[in-house]
Amino acid sequence: MAKNLEDLLKSLGTFKGITADSREAKQGYIFVAVDGLTSDGHKFIPQAVKNGASIVVGERDLAGSVDNYIKVPDSRVALGRLASEYYGKPSEKLKIVGVTGTKGKTTTAHIIHHILTKLGKKVGILSSISVPGLHVTSPDVMFLHKSLKEFVDKGYEYAVIEVSSHGIDQKRIAGVKFDVGVLTNVAPEHLDYHKTFGEYKKVKMSFINSAKHKVITPRSTDIKVLPGVYNNLNVEAAVMAVEKLGIDRNKAIQAVKSFELPEGRLTEIPNKLGLKVYIDFAHTPDSLEAVLTHLKSETRGELYSVFGCAGERDTKKRFKMGKVSVKLADISVFTAEDPRSENIFTILGKMADGARSVGGKENEDFFRIPERAEAIAFTISRAKPGDTIAILGKGHEKSMAYASYEHPWSDRVIITDLLNPKDDISTIVLAAGMGTRMKSQSPKVLREICGRPMISYTLENLRRAGIADITVVVMFKKNLVMKEIGQSVKYALQRRVKGGTADAAKAGLPLISEESKILMVINGDDSAFYKPETIEKIIEIHRERERKLTFVSLIKENPTGLGRVIRGADGLITKIVEEKDAIEDERKIKEINDGLYVFEKDWFIQNIGKVKKGPQGEYYLVDLIKVAIDQGDRMATYTLPNDDEWQGVNTPEQLEEANRKMAGRLKIDEEK
Repeated sequence: MAKNLEDLLKSLGTFKGITADSREAKQGYIFVAVDGLTSDGHKFIPQAVKNGASIVVGERDLAGSVDNYIKVPDSRVALGRLASEYYGKPSEKLKIVGVTGTKGKTTTAHIIHHILTKLGKKVGILSSISVPGLHVTSPDVMFLHKSLKEFVDKGYEYAVIEVSSHGIDQKRIAGVKFDVGVLTNVAPEHLDYHKTFGEYKKVKMSFINSAKHKVITPRSTDIKVLPGVYNNLNVEAAVMAVEKLGIDRNKAIQAVKSFELPEGRLTEIPNKLGLKVYIDFAHTPDSLEAVLTHLKSETRGELYSVFGCAGERDTKKRFKMGKVSVKLADISVFTAEDPRSENIFTILGKMADGARSVGGKENEDFFRIPERAEAIAFTISRAKPGDTIAILGKGHEKSMAYASYEHPWSDRVIITDLLNPKDDISTIVLAAGMGTRMKSQSPKVLREICGRPMISYTLENLRRAGIADITVVVMFKKNLVMKEIGQSVKYALQRRVKGGTADAAKAGLPLISEESKILMVINGDDSAFYKPETIEKIIEIHRERERKLTFVSLIKENPTGLGRVIRGADGLITKIVEEKDAIEDERKIKEINDGLYVFEKDWFIQNIGKVKKGPQGEYYLVDLIKVAIDQGDRMATYTLPNDDEWQGVNTPEQLEEANRKMAGRLKIDEEK
C-alpha cells in the first residue's frame, strides 16, 4: 500500500475512484478528507472506511488511528493532483484559457469559445451556464478534471473555463495547467467570504499569475461589435486571449460579429406590448450601472429597473445598488434575489436607504415588492409602449434560494407568462383569515412553507398560469399581508370577522376587471402546491364544457377537517358539506372539496347574494354549488389524481406536513 502521495499517484490505476464525500466512498476508493467551510471531512473518515474506502488522504496526524492513511500538507491540492492523474492529466493535452473577474466572466468565456469555434477549432467550455447545478460557477475539482478528460476524448484542442474567486480560494481548479489567464476587471464583491477587497484582489491575481500567459482587460477599446461599452471590453479581453494562442486579431474580431450574448446577458424578451424587456445577470454596483447606462441611452420612454440583492452575501453593495438604480432608472423596483435565511425586508431597507440618499421618493421613484414575480408583474402593468424594463440579478439562473431551499425559478419563464396574460379571467384570492388553530398571531397566509409565505406560492402559480387581474381579500393584520405582496394586486377588505368565504369573495367582486368573463376564487393558504399547468387545465375544462361553475375535488385517505363532496346514486353531486356540519355517514366520505372554484362571472354576480348563513353563522362559498344544483345550472368537477397538488394547512401539524411535502418536491426539482 502507498506510503505517501507520490507513491499513491503512481498506483492510481489500481483504484476504482476518488471522492471527498464519505457517502460516495466504496470498496477500492480513495477518500480525501477536506476541511470545508461548514464541516470537516476528517470527521467523516470512519464513515468512509465503513463504506469501503481503501485508503484515506488527509491533513491531520491520524496515521496511528486510521489504517492506510496518508498525511498531506493540503488536502485540496492533493485532491486536485489525484484527480488530474486519475483522468490522465487532461489539462496537459489541451490549451486552456481561464477567465476570472468580478463581472463579464461568462460573456468573455463564451466569446473566446465562439471565436475559436468559428475559426474551425475544436473547443469545450465550462461556465456558469454550461455547468449543471445551482448558483455554481467553478465546479468541484473531480468534475472539472473529468470534464477535461471528456474534452480530450472528443478530440478537442482547447478548453475555456470560467473561474470564480471561490473556486480559486477553495482550490477547485487544483491540478489544472492554464495556458492563458484572463482578468476582466476587479471591484468589491463576495466580501462576505473574502472579508476585505484586498484579499479578494489577492485571490484573483494568484490565479492570473499562475497562468503561462496573462491578459488584463484594458479600460477602453475601439471595438464596437456588441451592445454596450462593457460588452465590447469583454470582446477586447477575449481577442487578447486568443492572440496569446496564435490567433490573428482581425480574424478574431470578424468572428465575434456573429456572436450572440449568452442566456441572461442582455437577453431581450419579445412581446406584443411595445415594450423593450431585457434580462441581465448584473448583480454588482458596477455591472448595474453599466447595464442601466447602456439601456438608458437606447430608451425612448421610461426605464424601469427591477432587481434585488442576495441574502447572506456582501451587505455593503445594497446601499450602493439602490443609489445607482434611482440615479439612472426612472422607476426602480426592489425585490428578492436569493434572500436565503435573511429577512427580505432588511435587505430591501438597505436598498431603499441608498435610493433615498440621492433624493429617491418611495412609491414614486422606487418601490419595494418582496416577491420577485409580483415585482415583475407590477412593472409590466405600469409600463407603456416605448418603455424599457430591465430585470436584473438572476440572468440564466434556474433557482431562487429561500432559507436553505432552492426553489425553481426562471426570470425568462415568468416574464414570458406575464407578457401573455389571459385577459378574460379575474381571480379573487381569499387571504383574510387568522387561522385560529395555527396558534399564531401571524396572518395564516404568511406562515412559511420552506422559507416562503404560503400566499407567495399561490400568487406565483396564478401568474405562471397567465392570470394578470388578481384581487386579494384581506382582514386580519391586513397591513402585514399587503406589505408582503406589494402593489401588484388589488386589495379588498372583508369587514365581517365571521363572514366566511362567500362574504370574502363578495367583498372582492367590485374590484375585478369589467372585461373579464371568468372568475376564479382560490384560498391563499392551501393552494401552494397547485402547478400552473393544473390551473390552466381547470380553466380549459370550464371553457370547453361551458359550465356556470367548476370546482376541484380530491380523494383523500384522511379527510379530517375538510368539507365532503356528497354524490347521489347516479354519481352526480347533491351537495358539499363542511365537516363540522356533516352527519356521521357523510364524514366517512373521502372525496373532499379543496376550495378552488371557477365561475362564469355574470352567474356569480347574479347568485352570490343567494348564499344563506350557515349553521356556524358564516356564509360558505361552497353553498353556491347547492344554488347551481337547485337551479339546474350546469357544473363541472375537476378531480385531482392525488394529493400531490393540495395540502390543507389549518394546524401547526399540517404546516409541518406541508413543509415536508414541499421539501420533497423541491428536492425532486433540483435533481432534474
